[in-house]
Amino acid sequence: MKVGGPADSLLLPKDVGELRKVVRYARRKRIPFLILGKGTNLIVRDKGVRGWVISLSQGMKKIHVEGEVVEAEAGLLLQRLVQFSIQKGLTGLEPFFGIPGTVGGGLAMNAGAWGAELKDVLLSMTLMKEDGEIVERPRSKLRFSYRGLVIPTSWIILKGRLQLKKGKKEEILERVKSYSEMRKKRQPLDYASAGSIFKNPKEGPAGKWIEEVGLKGFRIGQAMISERHANFIINLGKAKAEEVIRLIEVIETKVYQENGISLEREVKVVGEP
Repeated sequence: MKVGGPADSLLLPKDVGELRKVVRYARRKRIPFLILGKGTNLIVRDKGVRGWVISLSQGMKKIHVEGEVVEAEAGLLLQRLVQFSIQKGLTGLEPFFGIPGTVGGGLAMNAGAWGAELKDVLLSMTLMKEDGEIVERPRSKLRFSYRGLVIPTSWIILKGRLQLKKGKKEEILERVKSYSEMRKKRQPLDYASAGSIFKNPKEGPAGKWIEEVGLKGFRIGQAMISERHANFIINLGKAKAEEVIRLIEVIETKVYQENGISLEREVKVVGEP
């Protein structure tokens, strides 16, 4: 969103060993910390984040392929993962082209587009428990939901193993191009945003309900509900986090009052109020 204040400290562990040391030290000293991918699904409050922000997107981004199975670390960009699969002639990740963020963030929120979700191709996930122990969990032992994954809040996603399939590179590229063009047509990619603000309720797309209550184009300060896609809040240039959060609250209130639908947030709000 390009909003929000500073972190007290930013730590960039280069591998799992460094991450474990940092996390153990923080817990021993009772230093609060936030695990960060690329922050594409976050709204950071204007006063920033107290304690440590630990970003995995600088060091933990190895990728490995064996046959049709791709193993990707949490800090790897989803975009890079899709490009890698195309180079290897592997299909299954085309719908995720254009989704910003990292593999870890994508798994944590079960990222999806065009009817596909990351859990659909996941074989297993490697996680770090609170005490630093590393465990691998098969897909069958993980509780995914629509745009969500239920794991203990103190656990950290380290990597995922994905089952893809052999395909023809030309056909894979054609599908990627098609998804990319649809995304450009439907989403306000010219402005900073955090993607979809709300999950789609069972009653239908969130954007439809927001548009129905007349909020398309509504703005507070430099934060505006996109005229192209009502489930996007865009930063017109100098928006404050508080303006974005107030817009979110306006949407929640109006959609509930007029249609009785409780919209659930897809974005995460972090930082000091």
